Order: sequence, then C-alpha cells, then structure tokens
Amino acid sequence: MSEPERNSAPPGPEAQARTLSPALARAIGAAIAQRRMYPPEHPIASRALTSLALYLERILALVPEWRLAMVEGKLLASGLTIEEGGEGLASFIDSLKARNIETIAFKRGVDVEELRRFISLMILDPKWFAGGGLPDLMSKEGIVSIEAGRLVLSDAPEADRNKAVLDEAGPELLEAYDNGLTFIEETIRSLREGRRISLEEAESFVSTVARQMQQDRSPFLILTALKSHHAYTFTHIVNVCILTVSQIEALGGDERALREFGLASMMHDIGKTILPTEILSKPGKLTPEEFAMVQRHPQDGVHILRETPDVPDLALIVALEHHMRYNHGGYPRPRHPRPLHPCSLMTNLADTYDAMRSHRSYQEESPPEKVAALIGDRAGVDYHPQLAQAFLQLMGAYPPGTRVRLDTGEEGLVVRVNPANPYRPVVRMLRDSTGGVLRRLEVVDLMDKERVGGRFARNILESIKPQPPSKPPAPSSTL
Repeated sequence: MSEPERNSAPPGPEAQARTLSPALARAIGAAIAQRRMYPPEHPIASRALTSLALYLERILALVPEWRLAMVEGKLLASGLTIEEGGEGLASFIDSLKARNIETIAFKRGVDVEELRRFISLMILDPKWFAGGGLPDLMSKEGIVSIEAGRLVLSDAPEADRNKAVLDEAGPELLEAYDNGLTFIEETIRSLREGRRISLEEAESFVSTVARQMQQDRSPFLILTALKSHHAYTFTHIVNVCILTVSQIEALGGDERALREFGLASMMHDIGKTILPTEILSKPGKLTPEEFAMVQRHPQDGVHILRETPDVPDLALIVALEHHMRYNHGGYPRPRHPRPLHPCSLMTNLADTYDAMRSHRSYQEESPPEKVAALIGDRAGVDYHPQLAQAFLQLMGAYPPGTRVRLDTGEEGLVVRVNPANPYRPVVRMLRDSTGGVLRRLEVVDLMDKERVGGRFARNILESIKPQPPSKPPAPSSTL
C-alpha cells in the first residue's frame, strides 16, 4: 500500500467516536441547561433533547458504550479533556460536583424517553440525591441504559487497577498496541513457516505511534510499562518501537523521522525468529555454543530483511548495529569501526531498558530506578552519552506506568515525568495511607511543597514490583 493510500484510510469506529465526544458532552450540558429554564414540552428544551439523542445515536452506532468522567474538576471522554465552552457546560460540571457524580455511561439502546427522565433528574435539587444518590433515583425511574455515580477503583489484581487508570488513554491506543502485537505474532509465524512477511500492518502501527507521540507520549509509555509484565516476549519488540519513537520525538524529530525510526526499531530483533525456542526460553545460562548462535541474530536479521519487499535501508542498518554498543564492545564486531547510526543507538537504549524492566524465563525484572542508574553509569561506554542523558530525562527514574509507594503510606501510579526533576513525577493516587483503595481519582505533582516549612509534601520511597505473570510464556511466541 502506498503512503497516500495509507494516510487516506478512514479512521476506525473508536477514533470516530473519540472525535464526536466533545460535541456530545456539550449536547448533554445544553440539554440540562435548557431543561432548567423550560418545561420538557417547550420547543427549546425539546430541540436540545433531540440534538442530544441524535449525537448519542451517532456515537453508539460506533461503540457499544460511551462514558464521561469527571477527574480533577475536568470532563474526560474517550481520553479527551472536554474544554469549557458551549452552552451550559460549566454549569453541567458544577451540577455534577454538587451531586457527587463522577461518571456517566450511555449504553447502546438508550431511547429518548430514558434521556428525558435522566435530564429531569439532573435538574433536581441536590438534597434529593441523599441516601442512594442518583443511581437509586435512576433505578426507580426505570432508566436501564444510562449509568451514573462515583468512579471506583476496585480492589482487584494489579492489571485490573491499572486498566482503570489507562481507560483515560482511550481504547484507540490500546487497540493500536494490540495491533502491533498481532503483527509481531503473525510475522514470527510467517518466518517460521517459510513465508515472506508484509510490512503493511507494521507501518500502520508505527504511523499511529508517531501521531500520538506528537500529541502526548505519556499514554503509550504507560502501556509499555504495563504490557512488559505480560511474559509474552513479543511485547518487547512493540515496546522498543514505542521507546525509540519517544526518543526521536523528544529530540525534535518530524513525523517522517518518527515513522522511519519506528519501523526500523520494530524490525531490530527479526533475526531471532529463526533461533530454536529452547535457546530463547532457556531459564539458565547459555552455553558458549548457544550464545554464539544468539550473537548471529543481527546478521540473520539483515538476511531476512533483504528478502522482504520494500524494507527501508535503515531497518537493515539497525538490525545489524543494535547490539554493537557505542564503544563497539558488543556484537557483531565491525572490521572497520565507524560511528553507529543514531537510530541504532536509540534502539539499543530502548532494547536494554525494556529487557531489564521485563520478567523473562531467565531473569527477574529490575526496578526502574536501578535500570536508570545502570544506563547512567554506562553512558559513554555502552551508550551514547548525550542520547543516554536525553533518554533518562525522557523516562525519569520512575517512568509512566510505574507503581510507587510514598512516605505518606499512599500508593500511586506514575502518569507523567517531571522534566524539572526525574525523581518527582506526577502520580495518580491508587491507595490511601491506610492501604484502602481510593474511590476518587486524584492526581498529585510530587514537586508540590507544604505551605508551612516548604518541604516536599510527598516523597517516593520505592517502586512496587509488579506481580509476576500467572503463566510462563508460550514457546511459539518467545523472542
């Protein structure tokens, strides 16, 4: 598929729903505002309700459920912050706050009559919401296709709690990540069956990553942290792609550079697909003969990529160079050492970082602060000094997706790195000082200080090691 054809492809249903979300949120606010001013049969109130119903009909034709959430006084829908503007939106937010409503979900099948009853409830005096609150009133009114109430992080396994936090990123990024995994899995299968691989899906995934990185890199970085704990090792390839694209974006690369570096880094370990699975999944130390076979995978990768149509030259370069190291002390050893390509150097950083942060059959994962310290210590030897410094500034000591324990006894999930201080990220709180699961999402900046004394209000004691995978990696998907 040519570049123009790929770029002109229509967005998927999740992306279309995401685009419609701000207008739908404003339509809800307008319907409530007009209903406060006019009785339900008045033409103005009726038109506002009809407009809301039409927006919902459009969006629920694309997705089975549309959810609005109130976090830190802001409305979020499909991962987008709904900026103030439009009739009634500000008063709608105030109305939600007054009634302790933090989330509203509309399900496919909702009709105009349910909407009418819901809007009527939303204009009631807050005192009516005592006791069972809005959910109880909605149940009494027979409203079954709309849900409303408080945001709850259940006391579930870690993956479930983290998923609740990741919902803010929206389903589009989760779908894109899974598409990347599917491509890697299919590529491995094709190569082992002697078939040629197609780069079309890889190019589509990399384009999505590049576009997202230019808007906000944090959601994808969170995904790499969470997904890397699922022992299936082909997630490593997708993570390396995301981490490499993050680096070139942080250094000011344009979208073309992001796509080129992303595709090349995604192909970096392709040579490992022809290695025996018993070597790749061996829990103990490799024999010298086995390690020699592993050290051949860069050259094997170049051979595979040469046989693949339309592979850019940069992919071959990175496949060959990504283990050479900055000082050429890695493998393969070049006969005539020369400076490595920047993409190879960035891929090496991403490769090392994600490998050490992942649970594998032969190693436990390392805490992120330990990995950051190791990269810092080896800068100028294994890693390009300036690129290593930029990478550590990008990721911080506690990268997005890291669970941390604070000196207050609270626990949280890092959602954003603080450029001013890599040890003081922005954290979304998960548990209070007693260990109880928070029912209200709260985001805190660890750069914040106490008003009296000027000390930092919270400090990270340690990162919390994720639970190990519940089952070993499948041999067919091990790289």
